Amino acid sequence: MVALFIFAIVSTMFTVSIVQYLHSTTADAIRTRSATEIATSVQALDRYVRNAEGVEEAASGDRLTLVTTDADGIRQCAVIEYTEATWSGGRVDSGGRVDDYGSVVVKTRPYATGAGGAWSEHAVLTAVMNNSTASTSDDSLFKNKLFSMDGGTRVVRYSPVTGSYVGGKPVTSNTLTSFTARNVGSSASVDFSQCR
Repeated sequence: MVALFIFAIVSTMFTVSIVQYLHSTTADAIRTRSATEIATSVQALDRYVRNAEGVEEAASGDRLTLVTTDADGIRQCAVIEYTEATWSGGRVDSGGRVDDYGSVVVKTRPYATGAGGAWSEHAVLTAVMNNSTASTSDDSLFKNKLFSMDGGTRVVRYSPVTGSYVGGKPVTSNTLTSFTARNVGSSASVDFSQCR
C-alpha cells in the first residue's frame, strides 16, 4: 500500500512536469512563429510604403491607399486593408479572449487600369490580436491601432500584435515600426481615384 502511494506521487509529479514542458515548448513555438510572421510582414509592407509617391488613410481607418512603382518601374495602386480582432469578455481573468483574429491584406493593380481594374490580393499577416476600440485582456498591449500616419502623410506607423493562447493565457509577439514614404514630394498631389 505504501509502495502504491509512493508510485502515485511519483507518477503525478512526472505527469505535471511533462505537461509543464509541453506548455513551455508550445509557448516558445508560438512566440517564434508570430515573431517570424511579423518580421515577414514588416519586410513586405516596407517595400510598398518606401516606394510610394502618395499615401492616403481611409476615413474609416481600416485601409491605406498607396500609389507606388513596382520593380519594373510601372506605376501601381497598392491598398493595405486590415481587420481588427474581435474580442469578447474583456480581461483574461474574466474570460476575455480573441473570438476572431484580424488580418492584413495587400491588394495591387496597375495604376493605368483605373477604377475598373482587377485586383491581385495576398495576406501579409494573420492572427492579428489588435483592437483599438474594444475592451481587451491587456489594453496597453492589444488596444493599439494597427496603422497610423503622421500629418505629412510620409510616415506610416505599424504596431501589430500576433500570437495565440496556451493554457488560457495569450502568448504574443509585437513590434512598433515606422515606414517612410521616400518618394512623396512636399507638394505632391496624387490622384487616388484611380485606386478606388
